[in-house]
Amino acid sequence: MALSFDQKIAIFEDSQYGMERYSIKPDKTNFRYKGKVIVREMYKGSTVAYVWGKDIAEFTDRYRVDERGWIHVHDFNEDEIRDLLVQVLAIQDKIGTGE
Repeated sequence: MALSFDQKIAIFEDSQYGMERYSIKPDKTNFRYKGKVIVREMYKGSTVAYVWGKDIAEFTDRYRVDERGWIHVHDFNEDEIRDLLVQVLAIQDKIGTGE
């Protein structure tokens, strides 16, 4: 079963990741890390969320990255999301946050 909006928010707000939560619409939440959008398209009441994956695709084929460069984490469990975040943020630290 997919994690709820609130469960995913709790993961993304975990201070160990250092991401900043912000709203782009009253019901739409994104997270950024050092200026780079890392999590997007989270809507209250929905389990949909995308994590930036374009850079990680250069290092592993473990994740399915869409044509926009995002990984749809709808069906990921907590450990899978946390593992992905650790990898994505480590890559961002290594290569910088320029798009």
